Amino acid sequence: MVYLYSVLCCLFLFPYLGWRGGSVLGQRARRFFWGLLGGIFLLFVVALLVHRHIQADWMSDVMNGSIYIFFSTMYAAGVVFTFDILKFVDRRTLSLYAGAKDRTKRWLQAGVFALSLVVFFGTMVVGHQNVRYPRVVHHDLYISRLTPQGAKAEKRLRLVFFSDLHIGEAMTPDYISRSVDLILQQKPDLILCGGDYIDHREVYAYDPRVLSSMHRLRAPLGVYFVLGNHEYRDHLDENIRFVSEIGATLLRDSVAYPADSLLALIGRDDAVQGDRAPFAQITQRVNPSSRPVLLMEHTPGSLDSIGESPIDLMLCGHTHGGQIWPGQVLTWWRYGMSSGTRRVGDKEICVSSGIGSAGATYRIGTRSEIRVYDLYW
Repeated sequence: MVYLYSVLCCLFLFPYLGWRGGSVLGQRARRFFWGLLGGIFLLFVVALLVHRHIQADWMSDVMNGSIYIFFSTMYAAGVVFTFDILKFVDRRTLSLYAGAKDRTKRWLQAGVFALSLVVFFGTMVVGHQNVRYPRVVHHDLYISRLTPQGAKAEKRLRLVFFSDLHIGEAMTPDYISRSVDLILQQKPDLILCGGDYIDHREVYAYDPRVLSSMHRLRAPLGVYFVLGNHEYRDHLDENIRFVSEIGATLLRDSVAYPADSLLALIGRDDAVQGDRAPFAQITQRVNPSSRPVLLMEHTPGSLDSIGESPIDLMLCGHTHGGQIWPGQVLTWWRYGMSSGTRRVGDKEICVSSGIGSAGATYRIGTRSEIRVYDLYW
């Protein structure tokens, strides 16, 4: 759908940019600019029509490139649109621009055009870097209810949590391999995946290169997955089978006890599954008296329920941290937090921005990540 939206939006964006940009260019440069916009739009249309029929690395590059251009064009258009708004306000208030000399106006227009180009190419670079080079966020979490006051914690466990890998056209086998490397470099005792490990079409997940990389996900206490909303989009059975194919365990409204009940791990089905177990019912299945209790849930829709539950750490994904500014505002409005951590009494909520991205390898205002928790009790 991102590709369709890009084509539809550029039906309006490109004529606007061509009209405004053309006003500061000479005749030859104007024709070139309009031709460039037309060529890019044609690329969008062709990519939209054929991308589902061609599974190849070069097709991934075409799709990523077209979406890079689309989003960066939006930011560039924002610069031009802001300038037009300021001119409109100026005409009705100070008349600084309206009363300026023609030469001054031309210089300002050329400056805005140049700034829009800087924004266009700059957001491309930044958007790419924010996905392709994930950060590692470390946390120390002391389970105070299991450690008497003044006593020293006797147990330590390291887990790595990642979500939203979105294996598909955008997230190439090379990137998936490097993501697995990053996870294993943290030397985890336990590896957890918070859903949306497949973007849309499972055919990309079953690429031998991807399977080989994901097979390397190993940890002494196991590797556990939950489903996200994207796994439900197409061929659910194949998306479920993928987890066992790589040697991991899928939790769907179920509880696992790694290392002979060292801790309790609850994996909740995603919210798109309308008949999933209620939050209170699934959390009451565990006895928290002698072990930490962790909950994985892809969509952070149950954050307000954690306070009275036995959960010590709740791990979610889904939001991508907003992925593309100002998406952070929308995810905060919807879920109460876009990404990061929040304390609720002695409990902790973590919403990861995810290690991958949806639609294209492009992020503005957020960054791909994995979360590393050292638990002490």
